[in-house]
Amino acid sequence: MGSWDGSRLAFERLRGRLNRRTAAAARLAEQRPAHFVVFDLLRRGADEDLSGRSYAARRTALEHLFAEDSFGSQFAL
Repeated sequence: MGSWDGSRLAFERLRGRLNRRTAAAARLAEQRPAHFVVFDLLRRGADEDLSGRSYAARRTALEHLFAEDSFGSQFAL
């Protein structure tokens, strides 16, 4: 997960959101939304281990996963 700081992901900004109470957590979530960023795909389902494949093959599998599951425009590769 990361929080955007201009054009870069600022993972250190997430530390400030840890262990907050409900009101503070909600405020920080609005001010600094977190994003789940997927760089690689090592497993697909319970039976398909992709870790032995090249990065290019895993990246292709990741792109197909996003296309097949219709995650929508909120996700970008």
